Amino acid sequence: LGQPGGAAGRAGGPGRWHRPVARKPVGPAGRPGGASRMVKQEPAEASALAAGGQAAAATAGVQLSRRRWVVLLLFSSYSLCNGFQWIQYGSINNIFARFYGVSAFAIDWLSMSYMLTYIPLLFPVAWLLDKRGLRLIALVGSALNALGAWVKLGSLKPHLFPITVLGQVICSLSQVFILGMPSRIASVWFGSREVSTACSIAVFGNQVMGGWPAQGWAVICLARVWDAKGVNQGGGRDV
Repeated sequence: LGQPGGAAGRAGGPGRWHRPVARKPVGPAGRPGGASRMVKQEPAEASALAAGGQAAAATAGVQLSRRRWVVLLLFSSYSLCNGFQWIQYGSINNIFARFYGVSAFAIDWLSMSYMLTYIPLLFPVAWLLDKRGLRLIALVGSALNALGAWVKLGSLKPHLFPITVLGQVICSLSQVFILGMPSRIASVWFGSREVSTACSIAVFGNQVMGGWPAQGWAVICLARVWDAKGVNQGGGRDV
């Protein structure tokens, strides 16, 4: 059974009297120690996977603030106010032309000032939004909108048309700050499944002011002019 030189020994088998030979680990390329080097790389890979898992868990644990809808409503409201400043003269340009004693073309340029200021200031304001964030852009935009409205409030006399132009230009500057904010507000304050809804609501305020509210304002002013004395004889300045 276990004799030296038996069948197992002649066949080259281990046999009873043969000791197992210790062999060195051979790597994938046939070099000794390759497996040990592969074993040494495993802790680094494991730590990288663990770090990635922790980052994913931290991202999944972010809680959305309930104030995000209030922030969205505030932005949409003052964007609506800026949209009203844009179209308030163009919807009833004939009345303002008679009041200020200027041409209808001059009144139309009050709304065109929004387009003129938007073109050169778009990229600087976008860069400022990336560098300084939402807070500064929102404060500057709302401040310029309020300032322009106050300036136009002081131009309620026929000879103060240049003051009206100044106030309209100030409001057009605020529009550049406002129009770049909806997408940033949606991405910063809302989750991935709410971005499109938040962005559409933020844009809604500015768009809706160019529709039926402006037309309603025009109807009210036209009714007031119709009741005023001397309108048909060119006395629209008494409105």
